[in-house]
Amino acid sequence: MRVRPLAVMLALAIPAAALPADRKFAAEDRTLVQAARQAGQGTPLVRIGLKPDRKILVSSSGSFKVLDAATLKPVWKPSFSGELAVVLDGGPEGEIGKVYRIQVGAFTSEPAAEKERLRLASQYGTAGVVHFVPDRGSYRVRLGQASNREALSPLLDRMRADGMSGLWIAEEPEQVVSGATLRLVDTGSYLSEKTGRTRLLAVPSGGKAIRIGGVSYRGVVELRIDRYADIRPVNWVELENYLQGVVPAELGPEVWPEIEALKAQAVAARTYVWKNLGQFGEDGYDLCATPRCQVYKGLPAEHPLSDRAIRATRGEILRFEGRPISAMYTATCGGHTEDAVEIFPEEDAPYLRGVPCSAEYEARKSHSGKVAGRKVEALLSGAGGDLTRDWAVLAAAGVVSWSGADEAALPFSPSDLAGSAAALAGLTGRPRNTVQRTAFESLGETAEEIVRTLGWEERPVVLLEGRDLDAVLRDPQAGGLPESQRRALAYLALTGGLAPFSDGSYRVGEPPSRGRVVPALVRIGEAYDAFALKSGTVAAVDGRRLRLVRGKGEVRLQLSDAPYLFGYGGGRAMAVTELDLWPGDKVRYRTGGDGRIDFLELVPPVNGVADDRSSSVYSWEVRQSRRKVEKAINRRVAIGTLEDLRAVRRGVSGRIVELEVRGSRATTVVKGFDLRNLLGLRESLAVIEIQRNTGGGVESVVFAGKGWGHGVGLCQVGAYGMALRGETYAAILAHYYRGARLGQI
Repeated sequence: MRVRPLAVMLALAIPAAALPADRKFAAEDRTLVQAARQAGQGTPLVRIGLKPDRKILVSSSGSFKVLDAATLKPVWKPSFSGELAVVLDGGPEGEIGKVYRIQVGAFTSEPAAEKERLRLASQYGTAGVVHFVPDRGSYRVRLGQASNREALSPLLDRMRADGMSGLWIAEEPEQVVSGATLRLVDTGSYLSEKTGRTRLLAVPSGGKAIRIGGVSYRGVVELRIDRYADIRPVNWVELENYLQGVVPAELGPEVWPEIEALKAQAVAARTYVWKNLGQFGEDGYDLCATPRCQVYKGLPAEHPLSDRAIRATRGEILRFEGRPISAMYTATCGGHTEDAVEIFPEEDAPYLRGVPCSAEYEARKSHSGKVAGRKVEALLSGAGGDLTRDWAVLAAAGVVSWSGADEAALPFSPSDLAGSAAALAGLTGRPRNTVQRTAFESLGETAEEIVRTLGWEERPVVLLEGRDLDAVLRDPQAGGLPESQRRALAYLALTGGLAPFSDGSYRVGEPPSRGRVVPALVRIGEAYDAFALKSGTVAAVDGRRLRLVRGKGEVRLQLSDAPYLFGYGGGRAMAVTELDLWPGDKVRYRTGGDGRIDFLELVPPVNGVADDRSSSVYSWEVRQSRRKVEKAINRRVAIGTLEDLRAVRRGVSGRIVELEVRGSRATTVVKGFDLRNLLGLRESLAVIEIQRNTGGGVESVVFAGKGWGHGVGLCQVGAYGMALRGETYAAILAHYYRGARLGQI
C-alpha cells in the first residue's frame, strides 16, 4: 500500500509552547493540586494509580511529610525521615472473595448495555449487571452470579442452546468494603498512629522524590482506600514528567536507541493519556501504571535519550477530526498491524487500520546494498563440521598464516603453534610459553602443548576432576593417555575446541591437521576477546560504506578490499563472495589496523524485511499439552474436554479474529482480544496445529506465531526499524495512524 504524502497525513509540528492551564478537578481534590504545585509539578497534572496493597511502604531520599488530603495539615508528626508503613485499620481480616458471572457482550453506550441486561434478565429469570471497563471504554453485560465457575454451567448451557456465542466467565470481587481507615507505622520503632482518615498525602521535602515500595516518583503520592479494602497509591505528577517514566519503560532506549522512534513513542504515549484522562475516575485516578494502560516505572526508568525525545515533542499529540485519537500501540506486530475493530470492537476508527510494518520496495532498496568480499573455500572437518567461519576469524586477525582447504589439511606443526601463540599473545595481552616439542605425534601431545603454550595449563588441573575425565571424553582410547594429556584433551573438548568424530572417538593416537585445531584456537582467543568482534545493526549501505547502529549511537565504517563475508541460513554461517544487507540486519564484524572491516557476518534472526524483524519475538513457537490448553479454556468458556480449535476467520494481517473452540460439552466462537487472553498467546497472528493420539483425541497443540501484543496501532519495534532507515517521528506516526494529524494538547 502506498503511503500518501506526509503533508496530507500530518500537519506541520507546532513549535513547543507553554502547556495549557490545568484541567478541572473536583473540589475535594484541589488541595492535592496545590500540594503537587508546591512540590514543583507544572501543568497539566495527571493521576496515575500505582499497584495497590494492604500495606504500602513510604520513604524518601530526604525527609517527607504525611498530610491530611483535605487540609494539607501534617498527620501524627511534622515530618518523617525513615520508612513508614501505611496499613488498614478496620478492614477485612482475609482476602476479598470472588464471584463469577457470564459475560454476554460489550457495548459502547450504557443505555444499550442496560437494555440488553433487562432483556436477558427477563428471558433467563436471573439478575444481571452492567460493568464499565475503563481501559476499553465499554460497558460489559454480565448475567448470573455464583461462587464457582461450575455453578454457572446450567445457565451457560441454556444460553448456548439459544444460539448465543462468545460467552465468557468473568471473575469479580465479592464485595465492596467500607469502614476501614489508615494507620501509620514507623518501621524503625514500630510505633503507630491511627489517623481515622481514608485519604492521606505523602509529600517529599526539598525537591526530592517520594518512594513507594522502594520505587521513586516525581510529584506527590496520595494514599487512598479503594472499594476492595486495598490501599491505592496515586501519583500526582505533571504530564511531561510522567512521560519520563513511561517512554523508556515502553521502548527501552538502551535496546532501541533511535531518537525518532522514541519521539514517536512519546507522542503516542502523550496522546494515550490525554485521550483517557479520568478513565478510572470512579477510583480517583486517570490511568493505571501497568500494560493494561501503559507501563509507568517512575524515576528509576528515566533515561537521557528518552528525556530528549519527550522535550523535543513537548505537548504534541495526535488528533483526528480535531479530537485526540486512541493511540494504541503494540510491542511487535509480526510484519503487519491489524484493524482495531477486529481486536477491540469498540475501537473502530479509520486511523486504526492494519498496515504493513515495512517500507515500500523502493524505500527499502534505497537503504540496502550488496557488498563484495573474497572467495573462500569451505573448510570441512569430519570431526568439527564446517570450520570455515572460525578459520576466517583467525585469518582476519592474523592468528593463522595458512589459507585454503589444501593447506588446512596439512599436519599441525610446532611452528604453526608458535606462530599462532605469538599472534594471540599480542591480541590478548596474555603471556605465552615456548613450544617445547619439535613434532606432534598424537592428538594428546598436541592438546597438552596447546594449553601449555597458550597459558591454559592451570585450567585442566584446577577446573577438572580426575574422575570426570572419562565421562567427558567417553573414548576408551583416551584412557591410555598420560593424565596431563587426558586433562588437556578433556578441557578443550568441554570448551568446544575439539570435537569427536562421527563414531564418538577422538582418534587420540593420530596427529591432528591444522583444520582440526581451528576451534581450539578460536575458543582460547574468544576467552580474551582477542578478535574484537563487535555487534551492530545495519542502518544503511552506501557502496562499500556501512552505517551501523551500535549502543546509543551510530558508526560509519568502510569495508576492506577483500573482507571475509558470511551469510546465515539453515542454522549456520556460510561463506559468501557477495552479501545482501538490508536496514535492520544484525551483523558482527571486526576492523583491521586501518579501521576498515575485514570480517563481517550476518547473525540471526534473519526474518525478511519487516521493520520489526529485529525483535526477539518476531517469530515464535510453543507446544502445549491438551490438559494445559483445556484448563485455560475452561476457566473462561467451559467447553469440557477439548476436541478441536479452528480459525474461522482471519483479519487483514493474518491474525485469527474468530476462533471456533469445540469441546465435549459445547462449541463456541471466541473473537478479538478474548482469543489471546483465552489461550495465553503472545499474539493471535498464529497457526494452530492439533496433534492427536491413535484414538483421534487431542494430545497437544502447537502454536506457531509472530509478534507480541495485540497488534493494533503503532508497532514499537517497527518504529525503531523505520527510524533506523532514516524516517522521522512524523513519518512513523503517519504510517501507523493513517489520517491523524499532529497538534498541541
